[in-house]
Amino acid sequence: MAQKKHSTGEPKYPIAYLIPLIMVLALIPLIVYMYRYDPGLTDYDWYSGPVSTFDFFLHAKTTWLYITLIGIIFLMLFMIFSDEIAPVWDKLLIPLLVYCGLCLISVAASVNKHFSLTGIYAQFESVWILLGYGLLVYFAFYVLNSETAIRRLMPWFLAGITIMAVIGISQALNHDILKLPALQNLIFTDKSYIGKTRSNFEDNRVYLTLYNPNYVGCYVAMIIPVLIAILMHAKKLALRIFCCILCVALLVALFASQSRAGILALAVTFFLMLLCMRKVFLKNWIVTASIIAVAIVGFIGANILSHNVLLNRMATMFHSEKETYDLEGISCDKDVTFYYQGNALHITAEAGEDGVLTFTLTDQEGSPVAFTAGEGETPNRITDPRFPFTFKQFTVDSFKGFQVTTSRTEVIDGAEQTTAKDWFFSNQMFEGDKSYYYKGSGNSFFHIKKDYDGVAFLDERYHLANGRGYIWSRTLPLLKKYFFLGSGPDTFIIAFPNDDVTGLYNSGHDGELITRPHCMYLQIAVQTGVPSLIAFLIFFGWYILRSLKLYWNADYSGYLPKLGLGVLAGVIGYLILGITNDSCVAVSPIFFVLTGMGLGINYRLRKEQVK
Repeated sequence: MAQKKHSTGEPKYPIAYLIPLIMVLALIPLIVYMYRYDPGLTDYDWYSGPVSTFDFFLHAKTTWLYITLIGIIFLMLFMIFSDEIAPVWDKLLIPLLVYCGLCLISVAASVNKHFSLTGIYAQFESVWILLGYGLLVYFAFYVLNSETAIRRLMPWFLAGITIMAVIGISQALNHDILKLPALQNLIFTDKSYIGKTRSNFEDNRVYLTLYNPNYVGCYVAMIIPVLIAILMHAKKLALRIFCCILCVALLVALFASQSRAGILALAVTFFLMLLCMRKVFLKNWIVTASIIAVAIVGFIGANILSHNVLLNRMATMFHSEKETYDLEGISCDKDVTFYYQGNALHITAEAGEDGVLTFTLTDQEGSPVAFTAGEGETPNRITDPRFPFTFKQFTVDSFKGFQVTTSRTEVIDGAEQTTAKDWFFSNQMFEGDKSYYYKGSGNSFFHIKKDYDGVAFLDERYHLANGRGYIWSRTLPLLKKYFFLGSGPDTFIIAFPNDDVTGLYNSGHDGELITRPHCMYLQIAVQTGVPSLIAFLIFFGWYILRSLKLYWNADYSGYLPKLGLGVLAGVIGYLILGITNDSCVAVSPIFFVLTGMGLGINYRLRKEQVK
């Protein structure tokens, strides 16, 4: 494949070399396509989800990412063995290589090798995808270490950003273009569902094509620093105006997504760019002041439109007041026990020949607990003030057992609200087994225990960081069990104690399956082991320190130094968001390509310094 000379004296990369990166940066994030599948989790007693479900945002992206990664492998082999582009190497890649190696080894220790190799429900991030992220870093580094290649890629990247911005504005204005019949006809494989599905999010909440509003924060925090870098270097007024419009549109999408972490991460990355490019920003102080003013006005406007929700969410982001829970735990095996406000209520139920249950209630001392019997459908009511519960025999379809109803009172918007919760148990569902089982939704039956491993500080703050306190409390103890090799790629849902029904109830996750830890670093540590996390952190820590050394006193007269700093800021923004968000195939590929681009730019700048 012949290479034409560019005016800069560098070879002009044929567009074929850039197609995989165009796919990852501009096209794959936009893919939305209906996929019906069996999650394959019914073998786990705690699984209460559907036997058949749909995915719109992840599986199709994963499929096209696989295709792209295979294309990259063949393209790299061609380029190397045909001497089109000489291989490049940087010792900084060693810890990334170690991380990828540990991900591959962790499959051998996986709690479910099938899911580690193929991907799991609501994630689809198999070991091959994790290895693919490493491949994306190297390929971007290999191809994008020249200004010519980067300049040729950028228009395609900007085109993808533009489409994403249009989608974001449409969702913020409650005219989501993804709901247009023409687009839904392309998205839905089962046409009978067109117009009958609805978003999981409230009106005006932006989620783009990225599965969850939280990932809007990840996307915007990576993209806006790159746009600012292009804006600061652009000589043509039209390009400057275009970049400004994109920045405004993405800010609107960010604020309308209500991603608090995204807003904070973007503020940090902008401050970093401001420090490093202080002379450039001062020279272009009008542009700088305009960016800051637009961001402030946009935030205020979004907060007003959301009736102060955005500001309230920001204020409570790290709210950490101690919490108390009346219902301290439930266990069931030889009997059913409710632990409530320091007391224990033991319940047994024996079925007579007529199928009617006879209940026996005792406290922790073995003393009887009084109750009044209900008539007909009226439940039995416990008269002992220690246990404000009701209970009754419950039979529906094939289930034979009983129901216990508890209640809790919460202050919501300044008013007390009482909500009831029904718990179902049975010792009649399994022949030859008279122990008591808890019945979740669907066909799930399992024993539950009172205490689950947790972190004391977080056990008193389940709602910290929007409910992440509980998830982190149950995730951190898993590191002892899965320290070296992890539970296996994409197996967090299996490793997490999803049978902790009391904790899920008290933390507001009742009826949910916890599929991810809402922290990328915990996700890595649990799934592929703490050593893999250390290798991951060394790689990015090394990249950041080396980059800061390069850019702190850099001469920003050229294109690459500005863009290199913008990429660095975007990478740092994503890493900050990793504290409260997970790796996800909707946005992670972009992050790893930007990382590789940043390495390539640094490589080129260091070579120029040596010259």
